[in-house]
Amino acid sequence: MGVEIVFSPFNELMASLHVLCNPVHHPYRRKWAMEVEGSLPIEMIEEIRLLGSLSYEWMYLMNIRNEYRLNESSTEEVIEFICSMPDDTFVFYMLGEQYSADMLLSWKKDTRMSPLNHHQKDLLTQPKQWKARIHQLLYDYNEKIFQPELFRIRPWIKRAVTTFQQKLDYSFPGALNKVHPDVTLKDQTIKVQKGETYRFPLSDYPHITLQPSTFITPHVMLGVYPGRLCLGLHVAVPETEEMKDEPPEDLVHMFKALGEATRLKILRDVLLHPYSTKQLAEKHDFSEATISSHIKTLQKAGLVKSERKGYYIFYSGNRDRMESLRSDLSQFISLPLLEQFIYESDFT
Repeated sequence: MGVEIVFSPFNELMASLHVLCNPVHHPYRRKWAMEVEGSLPIEMIEEIRLLGSLSYEWMYLMNIRNEYRLNESSTEEVIEFICSMPDDTFVFYMLGEQYSADMLLSWKKDTRMSPLNHHQKDLLTQPKQWKARIHQLLYDYNEKIFQPELFRIRPWIKRAVTTFQQKLDYSFPGALNKVHPDVTLKDQTIKVQKGETYRFPLSDYPHITLQPSTFITPHVMLGVYPGRLCLGLHVAVPETEEMKDEPPEDLVHMFKALGEATRLKILRDVLLHPYSTKQLAEKHDFSEATISSHIKTLQKAGLVKSERKGYYIFYSGNRDRMESLRSDLSQFISLPLLEQFIYESDFT
């Protein structure tokens, strides 16, 4: 069994952008996110969130760094690597490897039959333009925001690595069970609880890489590659915002949206197939105005997406958001325990 602790400046850069896309889910970094948002032009914040929407709020780009084992000495090395990738490979990773290379090639010739949204289709057909946008944004953000923050957090990263390495040397099972409340090692199997439960026998995954991060809390950061796993190691940094004992606003909005029978039926419909408001009105025997009101509530909760096709707007369910519901609720419930894990790991 091989376990190593490797800090990736690039992955920490991606994690910081992820926080800016959805600050309410990161109570340790909410204050930082508000300060950064106030210091940047609104156009730059909008670009961060738009480009992030193509790559699971920047998390998919971590897979490039981890899969190619880049072991960068600077964030710029990985930015240049990503932007120099073949176009089709770049698109494949940007979309999170959800679709095969053959499927993407087929849709590139004719995007009309693809399940991709407008921006994803444009990424597929105009990858060089999106590469240029990502290149420009990452360099600007890295210089203005991330490098000063990286300089500030490095001592705490180093301290956490030293402390956790001592725990690993003393007891591998005991240390691994201190990575995150939703990561457990039992009977030579690592169990990771996210939207669903994953089990990884150590016989199949003999190499584990722990990647320290001050931004990833409260999420479980998981990367699965042939013969190895990458897991996030949460690091507490002084002077960041303390935990707030309030559920994330978007989680509350989601449960409110789900708390009505007609909306649940509409959500089930659009998760199975795109519908227009006219089609939904006919199916449920309601006026289009009533259906539109329900759709707006579901959209506000992030459960429904829209796409214009000709004269009509079609609505489809956001499966990623639905799948994250369980993990978001679990993370909120686990926050007090997670706080204890973080501070015990770093400062005792």
